[in-house]
Amino acid sequence: MQSTLPLTSRLILNRWKSEAPQMVAELEASGQLLPALNQANEQLIELLYQLTAVQKMDYQAALEIAMNEWGSSPSRPPT
Repeated sequence: MQSTLPLTSRLILNRWKSEAPQMVAELEASGQLLPALNQANEQLIELLYQLTAVQKMDYQAALEIAMNEWGSSPSRPPT
């Protein structure tokens, strides 16, 4: 599955797997992993847009901020 995901979704999934493996297992078991990843990806893209297009921030710096702001230790993905 991971090879067919967009880059940002793969980054999110890798972060979740390393920091919240139990959550990933629960989402997989309930069939909710892909919807949760899609929603988190949409939020990440929106934040990246705000940081890069609106605030004129460098993309790499914006990506780092976005990943740290909401993805550093997820207890649950946003619903």
